[in-house]
Amino acid sequence: MRQAEAVKRLIKKHFWDMSEETSLSTGDEPVLPEDASEFFEEYFETLNIDSSGFDFRKYFPNEGIRFLPNSILPDCLKTDHHQPKPLTIRMLIDSADAGRWLDC
Repeated sequence: MRQAEAVKRLIKKHFWDMSEETSLSTGDEPVLPEDASEFFEEYFETLNIDSSGFDFRKYFPNEGIRFLPNSILPDCLKTDHHQPKPLTIRMLIDSADAGRWLDC
């Protein structure tokens, strides 16, 4: 239960109080990718979680530069053409308990 409390404290510090079913990446109030990026840096480091299986762009697709074709852009600026996958607080807690990112 310690990890769940630590995750919830980090969530509240970076965003607002959320239920375990709330998704950071989808729904009525998704968080901004910039804010999520800062959160995940602290989440993985503070809770000592192996982030090697975590794909940020799966949950927060890159908007890229819409008026330029992907073929001329470097990977970091390319537009992702997929809907974000839900990333729930429960997923964060389960991964913290496991000590590594669980691709649920």
